[in-house]
Amino acid sequence: MQTLDLSGDRQKSDGYLKSLFWPTVENAWDVDYLGQQGFWLCFIIAVLSFAFLAFTAYESPNPIGRITVLVLAGIISFVYLVGGMGVRQSSWLAAAFIFTLYVVNALGSGRPPGILTVIIAAVLLSNVRATFLASRWKPATEDEDRPMRFNETFRDKLVDQLPPKLWPILRIPFFIASGLLLLFLLYVSVVMFLTPHRAKFNENAVPSVTIHADPDSQ
Repeated sequence: MQTLDLSGDRQKSDGYLKSLFWPTVENAWDVDYLGQQGFWLCFIIAVLSFAFLAFTAYESPNPIGRITVLVLAGIISFVYLVGGMGVRQSSWLAAAFIFTLYVVNALGSGRPPGILTVIIAAVLLSNVRATFLASRWKPATEDEDRPMRFNETFRDKLVDQLPPKLWPILRIPFFIASGLLLLFLLYVSVVMFLTPHRAKFNENAVPSVTIHADPDSQ
């Protein structure tokens, strides 16, 4: 068991903080660990985004706005979750889309980004670099020892088994959905930038829907 080092922790090149912000890829354990790290980061963002938007939809008195926000919540959650599977499978392009979507949304929300937002954006940018390095890494020999992907617990099925099965199927829908979502966020950002004072002159104005949607969004 020591030879196989199934957990992979002892053969990782970096500590936890360095692996978050400036990881290195020197062996198969680095590739596996960074893939898992990127997957869980996208998974957490997907869950939190869906929870926030679902609560926003619940609080909205407008049925059309409620449906719009719920649809947006589903698309966003799909993009981040499937993007995490792409990161797990060393797709740096998926990681780049996730980072771009997050930054465009943060900048277009109409509010200055907070410290937590900046930290998450920095980790996502580091995730792009890590995934790119992982995608270029090649084992020295075909027989080189590598970490195993398990299939015992729910966690194993989620992070080890689903990505290699679903990413090849959902890859094209992911890029289509993320591309459309990016265009939508860019459009909303431009509209908010060009008409920043519109709501001040119309008390009944309803703000546009973004990931940080207002409860009365339509």
